[in-house]
Amino acid sequence: MLLVGCCLLGTSVLAAAVESRGSRTCASWLEHRLEQPEGHAFNTEIDQTWMVGYLSGLIAGSGIDVLVGTNNVSIFAMVDAYCQAQPNSDLAAAGTSLARELMREKGIVNVPTLR
Repeated sequence: MLLVGCCLLGTSVLAAAVESRGSRTCASWLEHRLEQPEGHAFNTEIDQTWMVGYLSGLIAGSGIDVLVGTNNVSIFAMVDAYCQAQPNSDLAAAGTSLARELMREKGIVNVPTLR
């Protein structure tokens, strides 16, 4: 839990030790969500479910609910924007970036001690 929280909060000491599993690329997210939504409905659902699970893990690990007041439509639109800007990235990086952006927007500052 501490490792996930450190990534979310931007602490770099342990960030390199965290391994994300099952993360697809931003290019595949874009293909599934934007380029061919009808032909990739199942893959889109997998990508979206993975993203919500990833963000939920960050919340569970850090004790900071960055998603409060944010719906899935908004989350997916933020991932769309991130992936369009960085198509060679992966969804774990997109999720971490999204969480940091939500923290900034909601005025949540880095917490020195994680719960």
